[in-house]
Amino acid sequence: MAFLGLDFIVSSLIWLLVVILFVFIFRKHLKKFFYKDVYFDVFYKNLKDFLVENYPQTEFNFSIIETSKSEPNPNARKYLILDDIINQYISLKLDSSKYPKTSPQNLQWSSYIFNSEPNRDKLPTDWVQRKNALLIRDEKRCFRCSTKIDLNTIQIHMIRTLENGGKYFLENLIPICKDCDKIVNKKIKHLDIKENLYTLVKGHI
Repeated sequence: MAFLGLDFIVSSLIWLLVVILFVFIFRKHLKKFFYKDVYFDVFYKNLKDFLVENYPQTEFNFSIIETSKSEPNPNARKYLILDDIINQYISLKLDSSKYPKTSPQNLQWSSYIFNSEPNRDKLPTDWVQRKNALLIRDEKRCFRCSTKIDLNTIQIHMIRTLENGGKYFLENLIPICKDCDKIVNKKIKHLDIKENLYTLVKGHI
Protein backbone atom coordinates (compact mmCIF):
# COMPACT_ATOMS: atom_id res chain seq x y z
CA MET A 1 0.00 0.00 0.00
CA ALA A 2 1.48 3.29 -1.10
CA PHE A 3 1.85 6.06 1.41
CA LEU A 4 0.02 9.31 0.74
CA GLY A 5 2.19 12.17 -0.33
CA LEU A 6 3.32 14.70 2.26
CA ASP A 7 1.72 17.55 0.30
CA PHE A 8 -1.64 15.79 0.35
CA ILE A 9 -1.48 15.21 4.10
CA VAL A 10 -0.49 18.82 4.81
CA SER A 11 -3.22 20.24 2.55
CA SER A 12 -5.81 17.91 4.09
CA LEU A 13 -4.84 19.03 7.58
CA ILE A 14 -5.09 22.67 6.52
CA TRP A 15 -8.57 22.15 5.08
CA LEU A 16 -9.64 20.27 8.20
CA LEU A 17 -8.45 23.14 10.38
CA VAL A 18 -10.30 25.63 8.15
CA VAL A 19 -13.54 23.63 8.50
CA ILE A 20 -13.13 23.33 12.28
CA LEU A 21 -12.41 27.04 12.56
CA PHE A 22 -15.45 27.87 10.41
CA VAL A 23 -17.73 25.67 12.51
CA PHE A 24 -16.35 27.15 15.73
CA ILE A 25 -16.81 30.77 14.60
CA PHE A 26 -20.31 30.28 13.19
CA ARG A 27 -21.47 27.57 15.60
CA LYS A 28 -24.38 29.63 16.98
CA HIS A 29 -25.71 30.47 13.53
CA LEU A 30 -25.28 26.91 12.30
CA LYS A 31 -27.02 25.55 15.36
CA LYS A 32 -29.97 27.91 14.89
CA PHE A 33 -30.15 26.96 11.21
CA PHE A 34 -30.32 23.23 11.88
CA TYR A 35 -32.42 23.49 15.04
CA LYS A 36 -34.54 26.58 14.34
CA ASP A 37 -37.80 24.73 15.10
CA VAL A 38 -36.48 23.72 18.51
CA TYR A 39 -35.37 27.29 19.17
CA PHE A 40 -38.81 28.59 18.24
CA ASP A 41 -40.52 26.10 20.54
CA VAL A 42 -38.33 27.32 23.41
CA PHE A 43 -39.15 30.93 22.54
CA TYR A 44 -42.88 30.20 22.40
CA LYS A 45 -42.79 28.41 25.76
CA ASN A 46 -40.82 31.26 27.34
CA LEU A 47 -43.31 33.77 25.95
CA LYS A 48 -46.35 31.95 27.34
CA ASP A 49 -44.65 31.37 30.69
CA PHE A 50 -43.77 35.07 30.91
CA LEU A 51 -47.32 36.19 30.15
CA VAL A 52 -48.94 33.71 32.54
CA GLU A 53 -46.57 34.68 35.34
CA ASN A 54 -46.79 38.44 34.85
CA TYR A 55 -50.34 38.91 33.50
CA PRO A 56 -52.22 35.89 34.91
CA GLN A 57 -55.74 37.22 34.38
CA THR A 58 -55.19 38.68 30.91
CA GLU A 59 -56.15 36.52 27.94
CA PHE A 60 -53.89 36.89 24.91
CA ASN A 61 -54.72 35.63 21.42
CA PHE A 62 -51.93 33.52 19.91
CA SER A 63 -53.30 33.16 16.38
CA ILE A 64 -50.25 35.17 15.22
CA ILE A 65 -48.18 32.01 15.80
CA GLU A 66 -49.90 30.35 12.85
CA THR A 67 -50.23 33.39 10.60
CA SER A 68 -46.55 34.29 10.99
CA LYS A 69 -45.27 30.95 9.70
CA SER A 70 -44.67 32.41 6.24
CA GLU A 71 -41.93 34.66 7.63
CA PRO A 72 -38.63 32.94 6.67
CA ASN A 73 -36.45 34.86 9.13
CA PRO A 74 -36.97 33.21 12.55
CA ASN A 75 -36.01 36.29 14.56
CA ALA A 76 -38.17 38.58 12.41
CA ARG A 77 -41.05 36.17 13.05
CA LYS A 78 -40.48 36.37 16.79
CA TYR A 79 -40.62 40.16 16.70
CA LEU A 80 -43.86 39.99 14.68
CA ILE A 81 -45.35 37.80 17.39
CA LEU A 82 -44.15 40.04 20.22
CA ASP A 83 -45.45 43.19 18.51
CA ASP A 84 -48.84 41.53 18.12
CA ILE A 85 -48.90 40.66 21.85
CA ILE A 86 -47.87 44.23 22.74
CA ASN A 87 -50.63 45.66 20.52
CA GLN A 88 -53.14 43.41 22.26
CA TYR A 89 -51.87 44.70 25.60
CA ILE A 90 -52.22 48.31 24.47
CA SER A 91 -55.77 47.61 23.23
CA LEU A 92 -56.98 46.18 26.54
CA LYS A 93 -60.09 47.93 27.87
CA LEU A 94 -60.94 48.77 31.44
CA ASP A 95 -63.72 46.35 32.39
CA SER A 96 -66.40 48.67 33.80
CA SER A 97 -68.45 45.67 34.97
CA LYS A 98 -65.74 45.01 37.57
CA TYR A 99 -65.66 48.55 38.94
CA PRO A 100 -65.99 48.53 42.77
CA LYS A 101 -69.49 49.40 43.96
CA THR A 102 -68.79 50.32 47.58
CA SER A 103 -65.92 51.16 49.91
CA PRO A 104 -65.21 48.19 52.22
CA GLN A 105 -65.81 49.23 55.82
CA ASN A 106 -62.67 47.44 57.02
CA LEU A 107 -60.57 49.64 54.71
CA GLN A 108 -61.94 52.94 56.01
CA TRP A 109 -60.51 55.10 58.79
CA SER A 110 -61.59 58.09 60.87
CA SER A 111 -60.66 60.76 58.31
CA TYR A 112 -61.66 58.69 55.28
CA ILE A 113 -64.98 60.37 54.42
CA PHE A 114 -63.77 63.90 55.19
CA ASN A 115 -60.64 63.53 53.04
CA SER A 116 -62.59 61.97 50.17
CA GLU A 117 -63.93 65.41 49.28
CA PRO A 118 -61.75 67.22 46.69
CA ASN A 119 -59.75 70.20 47.94
CA ARG A 120 -58.99 72.16 44.78
CA ASP A 121 -56.07 70.40 43.02
CA LYS A 122 -54.58 68.88 46.17
CA LEU A 123 -54.42 65.16 46.84
CA PRO A 124 -55.93 63.95 50.13
CA THR A 125 -53.53 64.09 53.07
CA ASP A 126 -54.11 60.35 53.56
CA TRP A 127 -53.26 59.53 49.93
CA VAL A 128 -50.69 56.87 50.86
CA GLN A 129 -53.25 55.23 53.12
CA ARG A 130 -55.68 55.14 50.22
CA LYS A 131 -53.04 53.52 48.01
CA ASN A 132 -52.51 50.84 50.65
CA ALA A 133 -56.24 50.26 50.89
CA LEU A 134 -56.46 49.81 47.11
CA LEU A 135 -53.56 47.35 47.14
CA ILE A 136 -55.34 45.31 49.82
CA ARG A 137 -58.71 45.48 48.07
CA ASP A 138 -57.37 44.43 44.65
CA GLU A 139 -54.78 41.96 45.96
CA LYS A 140 -51.81 43.98 44.69
CA ARG A 141 -52.87 43.52 41.07
CA CYS A 142 -53.28 46.07 38.32
CA PHE A 143 -57.00 46.45 37.65
CA ARG A 144 -56.42 46.60 33.89
CA CYS A 145 -53.79 43.94 33.13
CA SER A 146 -53.49 41.98 36.43
CA THR A 147 -49.72 42.40 36.79
CA LYS A 148 -48.29 42.67 40.30
CA ILE A 149 -47.97 46.17 41.78
CA ASP A 150 -46.79 47.60 45.07
CA LEU A 151 -46.68 50.92 46.87
CA ASN A 152 -43.78 52.08 44.67
CA THR A 153 -45.35 51.17 41.33
CA ILE A 154 -49.07 51.73 41.90
CA GLN A 155 -50.78 54.42 39.83
CA ILE A 156 -54.30 55.60 40.65
CA HIS A 157 -56.99 55.95 37.99
CA MET A 158 -60.22 57.77 38.76
CA ILE A 159 -63.34 56.20 37.27
CA ARG A 160 -65.17 59.50 37.43
CA THR A 161 -62.76 62.41 37.14
CA LEU A 162 -62.75 65.44 39.42
CA GLU A 163 -63.86 67.55 36.46
CA ASN A 164 -66.96 65.36 36.18
CA GLY A 165 -67.78 65.45 39.88
CA GLY A 166 -65.66 62.50 40.98
CA LYS A 167 -64.33 62.22 44.53
CA TYR A 168 -61.58 60.30 46.29
CA PHE A 169 -63.80 57.53 47.65
CA LEU A 170 -62.25 54.08 47.13
CA GLU A 171 -65.09 52.97 44.86
CA ASN A 172 -64.07 55.75 42.46
CA LEU A 173 -60.42 54.67 42.44
CA ILE A 174 -58.73 51.72 40.76
CA PRO A 175 -55.05 50.76 40.99
CA ILE A 176 -53.12 50.31 37.76
CA CYS A 177 -49.47 49.67 36.88
CA LYS A 178 -47.10 52.16 35.28
CA ASP A 179 -47.53 50.71 31.78
CA CYS A 180 -51.31 50.85 31.98
CA ASP A 181 -51.13 54.40 33.32
CA LYS A 182 -49.09 55.39 30.24
CA ILE A 183 -51.60 53.70 27.95
CA VAL A 184 -54.63 55.26 29.64
CA ASN A 185 -52.94 58.65 29.29
CA LYS A 186 -51.90 57.90 25.68
CA LYS A 187 -48.14 57.96 26.37
CA ILE A 188 -47.08 54.57 25.03
CA LYS A 189 -43.59 55.24 23.66
CA HIS A 190 -41.67 53.49 26.45
CA LEU A 191 -43.47 50.48 27.88
CA ASP A 192 -41.79 48.02 30.23
CA ILE A 193 -43.67 45.11 28.66
CA LYS A 194 -42.02 45.82 25.29
CA GLU A 195 -38.53 45.90 26.74
CA ASN A 196 -39.16 42.74 28.77
CA LEU A 197 -40.62 40.81 25.84
CA TYR A 198 -37.87 41.82 23.45
CA THR A 199 -35.29 40.25 25.77
CA LEU A 200 -36.89 36.89 24.90
CA VAL A 201 -35.55 37.34 21.37
CA LYS A 202 -32.27 39.01 22.27
CA GLY A 203 -31.43 36.09 24.49
CA HIS A 204 -31.50 33.77 21.48
CA ILE A 205 -29.71 35.87 18.84
